[in-house]
Amino acid sequence: MARIPDLLTDTEAAALRLKQPLAPMEGWELPIFPATYPPEPNRKTHRHDTPYTVNQLKDGRWVATLDTVQSQANRMESTFTEERADAIPRVTITAGERTVPLTELPHRLADAAIRTSDLQKEIREVFEAMDAGNPLPVAQLSPTSLVYGAWDSRDTRVKIRRLIRSEIYAWDVDVFTRSAQFAATFSREDLEFSEQEWKKGAEVGFAPTPSVDQHGGVMVHGAIQQIATLHLGECRKRERACSGLGQYILGLALAGLWHGGREYDLRTGCWLVPDGTPSLAVVRRDGRREAIEFGAEEVENFLEDTALPAARELGIRPGETVREAQYDPKAGKKLVQKGAKE
Repeated sequence: MARIPDLLTDTEAAALRLKQPLAPMEGWELPIFPATYPPEPNRKTHRHDTPYTVNQLKDGRWVATLDTVQSQANRMESTFTEERADAIPRVTITAGERTVPLTELPHRLADAAIRTSDLQKEIREVFEAMDAGNPLPVAQLSPTSLVYGAWDSRDTRVKIRRLIRSEIYAWDVDVFTRSAQFAATFSREDLEFSEQEWKKGAEVGFAPTPSVDQHGGVMVHGAIQQIATLHLGECRKRERACSGLGQYILGLALAGLWHGGREYDLRTGCWLVPDGTPSLAVVRRDGRREAIEFGAEEVENFLEDTALPAARELGIRPGETVREAQYDPKAGKKLVQKGAKE
């Protein structure tokens, strides 16, 4: 299999799988910092006594999630807010004095902000068309919803499946803690505080304050890997439903993966870099995996020469402003009240 178009036409190709080895930019001698999360509201502490997402294997080793499916999807979708914004129709939403593109809304076409805008009726019709087997209205308004998924959980209940799944894991980790001490420059007497005021002063940055046993990252002893899987069967479903749409969606999925999906500056203290070349394989329906080679240039050529022309033939308008939505505060309040009752 030598060309990207073959991924769509070869019905025995079930998925495209990318595995990218990664390394800490600062070196393996220092801990790296996964994302932190608060405990569940009904629990006082985290499951493993750490705000990181870590899980223990049967052999006792710990595995840390460095970037989740949802976070990776947002990073990939940012491609179409930035360098490849011309690859999709431009839809914006304004709330107050702020205007943002639809690609910045985490739930895409199902996001509460745009579902309570003056596009509310049109978006409902788009989801209903999707449920009836016609994905084209979604593609004309929000093609990235067909790539990264959307669930209209508060209205039509229509769920658009995610086309691509990517995660970054660190294997065989130890969870670290760290402590620090803030030492004030001026004494209580210098600042003319009473003892009582000095104790309160610690809360606003005047008095010395210790910070003990805080989360201090994870030390990685094993591999760090990004594993991404592109579901080719879903692309073919779009192609069968609307000739040319599968080509467009495949082009967007590959462009997002090769641009935003391969940026590894995850957060402060979690800066990663590629540790070797990625491995690409086509997963066939019988379980066999066949190596395939292509890179950014081939992806860009497919997007420009095949995917975008196919989109334009379908009446999709990449690079053009097609909607400028205005958030409706009354509709927003109504949705909040409805949620509170449920």
